[in-house]
Amino acid sequence: MKATVSPASLGSALGLVSRAVSPRSTLPVLGNVLLETVDTGLRVTATNLDLTIAVTLPATVLEEGRTTVPARLLSEYISSLGEALCTMELDPATQVLKLSCGVHKANLHGIDAVEFPPLPARDADTVIEADSVALQNAISQTVMAASADEASPVLTGVLLQLDGKRLTLAATDRHRLAVKTLDVETTGTAPVPSVIVPSRHLNEVARAANPNRPTVGIAFSQARNQIFFTLKDVEISSRLIEGTYPNYAQVIPGESSTTVSLPTAALLREARTASVLARDAANPVRLRVGEGTLTLLAQTAEVGDDEAPLTASVTGDDVQIAFNARYVLDALAVLDSDEVQLSFNGALHPGVIRPVGRDDYLCIIMPVRVA
Repeated sequence: MKATVSPASLGSALGLVSRAVSPRSTLPVLGNVLLETVDTGLRVTATNLDLTIAVTLPATVLEEGRTTVPARLLSEYISSLGEALCTMELDPATQVLKLSCGVHKANLHGIDAVEFPPLPARDADTVIEADSVALQNAISQTVMAASADEASPVLTGVLLQLDGKRLTLAATDRHRLAVKTLDVETTGTAPVPSVIVPSRHLNEVARAANPNRPTVGIAFSQARNQIFFTLKDVEISSRLIEGTYPNYAQVIPGESSTTVSLPTAALLREARTASVLARDAANPVRLRVGEGTLTLLAQTAEVGDDEAPLTASVTGDDVQIAFNARYVLDALAVLDSDEVQLSFNGALHPGVIRPVGRDDYLCIIMPVRVA
């Protein structure tokens, strides 16, 4: 193998794929990245057997070939280089990758590419095409509600449901629920109407999405155990989570006795300030709704308290309810609307946060009991 690449392009590719590197694996090769020449340049791939990320970057290929080298070492070395082009040449006999970059000449000891695990086979055509920025927003608005408790594997994932040309993402940790729906183009029939994708793997799709990669193609393996996301020069494949996702629709309130609307930025700013004083168990922040006012209250014994009244549009009954401050902040931080609507059905029922005038997103939060 012999190829010439830009250190900046290679460094960017390594930054993406390194998220799939397995540094503490019993297989040493999983701590490496696979470098292989392809028709369009150089492909860089990393996998931990559950998540695989591959990036193809422009390169001048002089000799075809493939090898694996330590991911962290190569990333740190490439990121420290200047702008001069970097030529890499492999000695097949010793698996030493020779790098010539400006004034630097380095030799990196690698592992033969035949030791690298077989990559998931994409044996099906693209079924869904979505706007990459729209999908990025949908992921950020839902993954924050997924559970971190590995004892409940299903809840550590995000449910993806396809209904016609509508893709719904849903996540819950039993304390909150986030649901986002977006329009997509369909070019085939999905083998299953819904799948569960690990939330941290979806985060990698969101990290890769940007306006330079305008669309995301989604495909499913025939074995129904893998999902593939293709974004121009990036392909991400993830093992799916097996199991049955809870019927989240049954917990979405149909009506509310109290509705509050106000600017998102103002509520987020004041809620963030109030949360500094919400240091008791469950970090409770109280919301007191009265005529034309939403008041945030936070109090911690032997520490202090805070009160912040906000002007708001209020319809329905007065209510006082408390939520975990972090859950409220998480929902407000990802809301892509200038105005936010809060809906309540008394102090003991879940509250709903959604954008004003839209029904494509909601976040339901369970209340906490306070003395």
